[in-house]
Amino acid sequence: MKVRLCDKNKGRAKVAKRLEEEVPELDLKIKKCIDLCDDCSKTRIARVDGKKVIANEVDELVKKITKAIKE
Repeated sequence: MKVRLCDKNKGRAKVAKRLEEEVPELDLKIKKCIDLCDDCSKTRIARVDGKKVIANEVDELVKKITKAIKE
């Protein structure tokens, strides 16, 4: 499972750290751009196997990503 975080996204380091702790086998990378321009400057956002996952807070984004991984 691939998870990509945008380098410009607020909270990306916290999200990455939590995901690395909770799902160490995850293919997680922080990229310069994940092609979701404007969204990543407004909210917490990630790409999970190419699908957009959005949340207002770090905890919420981590929960949504881990849920998407399990599905």
